[in-house]
Amino acid sequence: MDIVSEEDVSIHEAKRIIDERKKERDLVYDQKICLEYLEKVAVLTAAQVKNLTEELGSISILKPRYVALIISMMPDTEEEVEALFSKERTNLKKEEIRKIVEIIRKYKK
Repeated sequence: MDIVSEEDVSIHEAKRIIDERKKERDLVYDQKICLEYLEKVAVLTAAQVKNLTEELGSISILKPRYVALIISMMPDTEEEVEALFSKERTNLKKEEIRKIVEIIRKYKK
């Protein structure tokens, strides 16, 4: 199997992709295990993920890769956001971190 393309996706998008593959053909063991896990942790609806992606995308410093990471982890506090980005080459300002936390809190209700 050759890799045709590569992109970062959130756990919600990964769940959607595996669900589509499940409709096309039977899943192999690893895919079944992955789908079971994703069904437990991916709690947002497709509409919520789309809106959340758009809101986080409005923060100019966040690349799609970072948006996918934030949506997958759904950090509760500013400290958790800082921990997510501690090894990254981007420097978020305090107001950007605060805005990320505010946006996530709206979707965690």
